[in-house]
This record gives sequence, C-alpha cells and structure tokens, in this order.
Amino acid sequence: MRNRLTVLALMCASWAGAQISDGGQPLALLPESRTILSAKQPAIVDLPVLDVQNALLEDARTPGQNRFAAPVAADISPDNSGTWTELPDGGRVWQCALRSTGALGLVLLFDEFRLPAGSRFFSYSPDSKRIYGAYSERSCIPSGKFTIGIMPGETAMLEFYEPKQAKGQALIHLNRVDVAYDRVAMQEGEVAGLLDFGQSLPCNININCPEGAAWQTEKKGVARILMVFSNGAGWCSGTLIANTAGTAEPYLLTAHHCQLIGQNPDFQHWRFDFDYEAAGCANPASEPMPKSVLGCDRISFRAESDFMLLKTSPLPGNYGLYFNGWTRDTTPAPFTTFIHHPIGDIKKISVDSGAASIYPQSINWTGQFGISPPNTQWLVKPDQGIFQPGSSGSPLFDTNKRIIGQLHGGSINQSDPCIINSAFFGRFDHSWNQGVDPGSRLRDWLDPNNLNPVTQNGYFQPVQQSLEVSGNIATHWGAPMPNVKVRITGGAAATVYTDTLGNFVFHGIPAGGSYQITPERDSNDLNGVSTFDLVLISKHILGLETLDSPWKIIASDANKSGSVTTFDIVEIRKVILGINNTFPNNSAWRFFPSYASFPNPTMPFSSGLPPETISITNLQSNYTSANFTGLKVGDVNNSADPKY
Repeated sequence: MRNRLTVLALMCASWAGAQISDGGQPLALLPESRTILSAKQPAIVDLPVLDVQNALLEDARTPGQNRFAAPVAADISPDNSGTWTELPDGGRVWQCALRSTGALGLVLLFDEFRLPAGSRFFSYSPDSKRIYGAYSERSCIPSGKFTIGIMPGETAMLEFYEPKQAKGQALIHLNRVDVAYDRVAMQEGEVAGLLDFGQSLPCNININCPEGAAWQTEKKGVARILMVFSNGAGWCSGTLIANTAGTAEPYLLTAHHCQLIGQNPDFQHWRFDFDYEAAGCANPASEPMPKSVLGCDRISFRAESDFMLLKTSPLPGNYGLYFNGWTRDTTPAPFTTFIHHPIGDIKKISVDSGAASIYPQSINWTGQFGISPPNTQWLVKPDQGIFQPGSSGSPLFDTNKRIIGQLHGGSINQSDPCIINSAFFGRFDHSWNQGVDPGSRLRDWLDPNNLNPVTQNGYFQPVQQSLEVSGNIATHWGAPMPNVKVRITGGAAATVYTDTLGNFVFHGIPAGGSYQITPERDSNDLNGVSTFDLVLISKHILGLETLDSPWKIIASDANKSGSVTTFDIVEIRKVILGINNTFPNNSAWRFFPSYASFPNPTMPFSSGLPPETISITNLQSNYTSANFTGLKVGDVNNSADPKY
C-alpha cells in the first residue's frame, strides 16, 4: 500500500481542507443493494480494549486535561480486513465492522485516506442512527490524514464503494481509534460518560432560543473544535476572526490552554464544526449535520492572555460563514455574551447582564496551565447560561458584538453546576501586542497592512469572483495535442477543446466548488498502430527487449486488463486487419495527469495506475496546471499523429 503514495498524493487537490460530506445512505442500508451486500457480512474486527483504569490514573496525574477518549492501536485497511463484494455495475464495495468492547464511543483516525473520483466512504452505527459521509475525493486533505466521529457505542461500520474505473486506486488505512470512556470517577463536578451531542447540562441555552435572536450573524463564525492528541481527544470552542484587509484568511481564535489538555497535538487531525446547532430553541432528537473543516496550522499563541491563533484549511466558498470583528478598547463592556460548545454539544449562548471588569490579581491554574499575571483577564459572571469543559476558547463579545477575549476558565458552584461564580477571558488587547514576536501576538496576522486600528468590524465570508481552470495536453513524447475534448464536471459542467498548442481553458468557474477535469478522444483507433508495434510488444512480453517507458507499456495494454499479454497482441492485430474498428474494452487515447509518476517504471501496473482525471477540491484561485499526458493505445513507437 505504501508505494502508491507517490501517485495518489495528488488525487486530492493540494489546497483541500473542508471535510465535505455529500450525505446519503450507505449501500448496505439501501433496499436495492442490501440483499447483495448482506450475503457477505464482514466478521467483526476486535480492536484492543481500552484499559479504563489506567486511563483514569493517567488523567489523575494531569488534572484539568479533560480528554474524553484515549487511543488504542489499529491496523485496518481494505487489504487486510473486511470483505469485498462485486456489484452489477462493475464496481465493488468494501465492508468492515470494528469493535472495541466497552467503548462509549469511537473516534476513527486514519493516517492514510485518499479516495479516487467516483468513490464514496461511509461510517455508521449498527443501528444506523448516526451516519458519517458520504466522503469522496473532495473530502481529502493534503496530509492524507482523516478524522471521523464520534461514533456512539463500541462498534463502527465502514463502507467504501469503488467504481469500476477506479479499482485499486484508493489508499485507506486506519491506524488508531480513540475510545471514549466514563470519567465519573475523576473530579467532582465533571460530566460522566461520552461527551458529545445532547449531553451538556440542561441549563445551557441553545443559540436559537430568544437569548440568541440578536446573535444570528455572529454565531456563524463560532466552531466546535475536535482536538486530537497523542494521548486522546478533547473538545474546545473557537471563532473565525476578521483581519483589517477584509480577506478570507481562515484565522480562528481559541484558547492557548486548549493545546495543553492533551499531549503532542496533531493539528492535521483537528476538526472544526460550524453551524452545529439546533434548528430551534428545543434540543433536537437527532444530531444536526455541521459544516466541517479538517486540519489546521498553529500560527501564534501566548500563555499570559491564553490565546491561540490557528489557520484552518481553506473554507469552502458555499459555507456562508462569518468572520467576527474585534476591539482593543479597554473600556469595560456594560454587558457581555459568549457563544460556545460545552463538552462538544450543539451551540449554546451565555449572557452576563452586568459589566465586565479587569481582574486585578494573578490566577494560578495549576500544573501545566501556569499562572495568568494580573490584569490579563476579563472577569464576567453569566446570569443566563453557563460554561463547561469544551467551552474553552469561546469568544467573549462586547455590547457592539466585537470580540474582547476568549474563555480561559473559571469557578463553578460545587452544589449547583448551573451557577457560575466567575468566568475569566484572556484579554484581546493584551494578545494583540504583548508578545515578543509574530508567534506570540495577534497584530502581525490580523493587521497585515499595519493599519493599527482599535476596532475591526466583522464580515461575512468573502465571495470570490468566478475563476479559470486551464491546462495543456501533450503526448508522452512531447507533441502538443489539438482538438482534444475536455470536460469539467462537479460544481460546474462545460466542455472545451484544446487549441493547436494543446492548451485549454474554462472560464467563469465558481470559486469554492469541487471539480473533475477529464480529457477524451476515442476515434481512429488505427492511428499509429502497425505490425512494427506488434513486434515491439512481442519482444517485451518475451523479455527480449523491454519497452523503455511506462507510457509505452500502458499503451500496449490494448484490452485494458492491467497487464501486457498475448491477448493484447490479438486485439491490436484485429484492428490492423480491420476485423474490429475499435478496441472493445479501451479507448483510442488515454490521458493521465502530467504529475503522475510510477514507483516502478518497468512495472507501472504493479502500484495501480493513476486516475485518468484531475480532481480540484474547494477551488480558491485560478487553477493553471490541469496538465495531461496522452498516450495512443496500441502505439509503442510514438508514430501516432497527435491531431487525430
């Protein structure tokens, strides 16, 4: 599996990031395919059982870390687990069932997750009440990592549909599962059980209750953060934040201590869930579907005011998110509001109708969380709503709906957890300029033109103008190919033809969409094919004189079987003799992305051929490198005329 990485790493566009889910149902749950797939139900793969007592002991040694799940090792891929089922359309389905006995929930972590065009991946609970997916090539990120969950319970079902034209091209490997466990034995006031949807305290207030009516714009910037560490997973909250240039740079403000609630944060596995909320005021019966973005980079942070600035993967243009504004004004706000995701639950709102104040004393957070110096924190006492673990990093808004800080922590009434004694928020004005370098302050990132304003208003996610997608098509020996039909599909549909130099361009392609570029030419199969090609292919088969490029070897595969045999010679001879006008199982020309490479050039089929399309995910700028290499099937001496 590893040797496919060179080719498949480019199956997902290099700026991908949104964990796009297309929805739908796994084939195993659909009436028309359930019968076929139920005949080959996979045996359950038992993962290691989490040693909960040991996990609790680890937590006791690091109080306040608040992870809800701890890792167990996995080694699951379509090569070594589950079952394959062939489908009537020529595609096939891989099914696998995973179980970690005693788990309250599962977070699935893939160290390799690369899907070809047309494929679909699902994970779902055995009772089908929770379904994640469909994930496709649009869902991949450049690192190849992927995060799915939380799947409630101890069992997760996996399903991967692979279309006929993409057989063997996927790269899927699950190397770890984080198992949710019961923390009731830990600290007083902590919530027991799986921390997730529907399990925050009932005194939290949903964002679409009357208290949130005036915050329907600002809520669109607030995200739930699923954080992954080497020792497990945890929750925090955060918000997209505006910059003085008004651009769509996906900066997200959260708390510095969020990266300390576990060990060795793996930022490429962190997931940001936007619009994760109830449709109305009441708690919903079923979990809402968020708009998710997978992966981020840490940009800057500072312990004193407890801020951390992340840059998420690019945001799809159709998410409709909001970049919240901010102010460095130090005048205490007459009332404040914060929006958050307590213990990973749906979006909530809390309000302090009294004035904020600057806390004049230092705060000892104990252990790895350090000490906040005097005057670095805002103090508020919400009288509507509360906070819980997972609310950390949520933005504190002033009366004008601008960020003045992010949640650090506070004190909860031990006899009534619905009463907040105090809530401390790291001051935005301290985070702005107090650091010694760009890695420890905000100004360098949020004020790229050095305008130095006190206040910045928020704005909706900028909608980019339509863009261009262009490229070039040439033969593998370098001759330009005019008059090749090129199609773009996905978020737009159009067809163009290459010019005399092999160039093509699509105009007016909407930004933020995902697209597939596919060249086609299936005429004049005899072009460039002669008995001399038969001689060269025969010598290659016999090992007398091997073909000197992988392109020629692929061109020899006339019946598209994934190998070169005497059957290919038969197919080519039939075309030469006029018995067949076309290759029955192949097109006249085949096209591959020009970036394609082969781990073993003398055996190009051994690692699986690259896709015959270019996939672009979340188009954010003009794409000018949709270049393809063409090869004429049956022609191994490069005699074909590239114009036909």
